[in-house]
Amino acid sequence: MVALGAGLLLGACSKDYLDISSTRYISKSDIDEISKTSPHLKDGTLNGLYAYNMLAFGGGTTGHDDFGQKGYDIYTDMLSGDMNLNSAIYGWYRGVVDFSDMQNYAANPNFKPWRFYYFMIRSTNQIITNLAGADGKKVPESDKDKAVVAEAKALRAYMYYNLVNMYTLGYDANEKILPIYTQAVDYNTPSKHTQEVYALMIDDLTESLALYEAAGRNVTGQRKAVDYNVAQAILAYVYASKGTTDALTEAARLSAEVMTKYPLASKDVLLKGFNKVNDNPNWMWSGVIDLQTNLDLVSWWGQVDIYTYSYAAVGDTKGISKELYDAIPANDVRKAQFKEGPEFDDINGDSEDYGELSILPVGKFFASDGKILMGARIVQSDYVYMRVEEMYLLNAEVNARLSNDGAAKASLKKLMEIRLDDVAYIDGLSGSALLDEILLQTRIELWGEGKTYAAIKRNKKEFKYGSNHLYFPTNVIPYDDARLTFKVPQAEILNNPVYNN
Repeated sequence: MVALGAGLLLGACSKDYLDISSTRYISKSDIDEISKTSPHLKDGTLNGLYAYNMLAFGGGTTGHDDFGQKGYDIYTDMLSGDMNLNSAIYGWYRGVVDFSDMQNYAANPNFKPWRFYYFMIRSTNQIITNLAGADGKKVPESDKDKAVVAEAKALRAYMYYNLVNMYTLGYDANEKILPIYTQAVDYNTPSKHTQEVYALMIDDLTESLALYEAAGRNVTGQRKAVDYNVAQAILAYVYASKGTTDALTEAARLSAEVMTKYPLASKDVLLKGFNKVNDNPNWMWSGVIDLQTNLDLVSWWGQVDIYTYSYAAVGDTKGISKELYDAIPANDVRKAQFKEGPEFDDINGDSEDYGELSILPVGKFFASDGKILMGARIVQSDYVYMRVEEMYLLNAEVNARLSNDGAAKASLKKLMEIRLDDVAYIDGLSGSALLDEILLQTRIELWGEGKTYAAIKRNKKEFKYGSNHLYFPTNVIPYDDARLTFKVPQAEILNNPVYNN
């Protein structure tokens, strides 16, 4: 197996120390500086936040698994059991998949997401306060400023939504879980009840939609931004996570509306590599990456794609659970998104042996440079944050939970008839069997996209680890197993004396 270059190898294997100075919150000058490093992201602090979400070390460490939202997508995908770490040569993710870090509140995987999301929350608070007053309720005069506040409020809710998914078991109205910050203050606040966090997310997203409507709806008009449709989708996820009957009804309504806005991916698109937004009309929100973004091995592509020069390519591959792969019918187009090992070839005829455990996503995710082993040295492939297929699956799920089996089956069939020649089997499903099928298709469809962990937890299901899992083959683990939920980090407990008040 080819090793990484000496300088990179040393960086990867050095101890992942916390950068104590970086626990300060992001400032406006920080965001402006981020924007300056990317000439195509110069037009405001919101764009600086989007840039920050793709850059390395946003969680306050030097870890090569620390690169914004897509980094935490890998954490949750691995905990779901559907994404396997097939080898632990370089050490990244070992402590997550063997649970040693998950049980240690001082470990970095618990610190990084917490630091990153609160870092981003403070930044959105600065934008909201500047344009909408100290309480965030003032409606700006210009349509442009209305849209900026709408976007910032949707982003703030999205950050809290991720914290809820990762650091709690789900909606428990009276459990105290997360500190709430709605202003960029310099003092600590105590943890708040779950119902208060959900109320903030729902208020933020509802106000975001109202501001977008007042400004002319999709003012951003770019898939690199959280526009009106994405705000609706995030609100649908929040309601689905809350899980009460009225919340599920709202999630069904919102997801159904978003479904009308984008085309579903064709069979051809599903096998194009998920690498550039122009080739993916079904994408709703993406991170647009080019040479100026300056991403290399410390990236989602570097950790997952064997055609990008980084950790996956040199041995630490990330693949699908064998049992989940086996559950994909042979005539399902998504079967071709994966390939069983050990040998993997590229378009030049070169090959690498990645081991018997490896079933890799070489037909789903591959660098826009082409299928050349270790060929992409600088990442130019986009990040997908959200696509319309999620809304079809969410709509099916929440309708099934509401016992609206007809609506659930209709949404699922629209998705599946592109993937399978015959979807008549869906007509015979009902109740728990229908919901189980929807969740299975969610796991298959959204493999590697950071969505499965939240789906399993909001439905209070079990995490089923594949027989090719590196540490816990064939284990079935309940959603409320403490090893699968992130710990409030030691840094928060030590530096926030009022956390438990």
